[in-house]
Amino acid sequence: MESEKPAPRAADAPLNADDDAAQHSTDAPLGAPHVAPGPLSADDLAQFVRDGYCLLPGAFPRDVAFDCRDALWRRVGDLGITADDPATWSLAPKGRLGLQDVFRESDLGAPWAECWSDRLRAALDQLCGAGRWVDDDALGCGWWVVTFPGVAAAPWGAEGSWHVDGHGYAHRVDSREIGVLPIFLFSDVAARGGGTALAPGSHRAVAELLWRAGAEGVAGPRLSALAREALGAEALAGDAVVETRGRAGDVMLTHPFLLHARSKNLRDVDAAAVRFMCHPAVRLAAPMRVADDGGAPSPVEAPVRAAR
Repeated sequence: MESEKPAPRAADAPLNADDDAAQHSTDAPLGAPHVAPGPLSADDLAQFVRDGYCLLPGAFPRDVAFDCRDALWRRVGDLGITADDPATWSLAPKGRLGLQDVFRESDLGAPWAECWSDRLRAALDQLCGAGRWVDDDALGCGWWVVTFPGVAAAPWGAEGSWHVDGHGYAHRVDSREIGVLPIFLFSDVAARGGGTALAPGSHRAVAELLWRAGAEGVAGPRLSALAREALGAEALAGDAVVETRGRAGDVMLTHPFLLHARSKNLRDVDAAAVRFMCHPAVRLAAPMRVADDGGAPSPVEAPVRAAR
């Protein structure tokens, strides 16, 4: 079900995101002079290096997003939750569902493969370097957070724990397990609509922690705790926090070291306001080139190298 009004862009998304000239600039941000041409502008790339995220509007077709969302409604229907009966949403504990399902190809009768569009792949080439991320049959759409309106109380803010993804391994400064964490939007997400909360610049603080940790690395949960302590409460609350907003088919591209958290969905009770997002990890083909003699860094590598 498509919302009647398109959701506003995140406040720091480029206003000229649909301008072809802006989207196809090959200029690169400071510290990453050799970036493949693609849909991300120079401003987008600079924002990714500086803040740890940038939005790719229209990363995959909007009708594909809605077909996949319909399939997700069928999936949660197995739990007794339906789009046309908000009373059933109470079956989601505290108004949210976490689904570890990963969908590929035509699972559930939906076009999941089309979510990984040529436009999205070109943006990943820009961020990681062409040929430096793993593009294989394992790519899918998974690790779902579904957030229902009408449960959380104002004011808007992060509701889950601030963390970096990757709880199952020791993070190192050159970790290859996650190169980019894309957040796929399968519904329009307006302000206070439960979009993933992001802590701008936190990826640089995490990189500093990992440099200090050395070759031993830091386990994911411990790293998240250390990052929360290093940043402090003020950096993770109020106006310091950015909400992931956009339209179905957009993808927020985030740095693997960026702290993020689930947030409150304060929109009116309506099926169109139910927030469907997933964030599958994009793996690197090789460890990050974080040494000063490792050649020109990619936008993923540049802030890590600069944090040394």
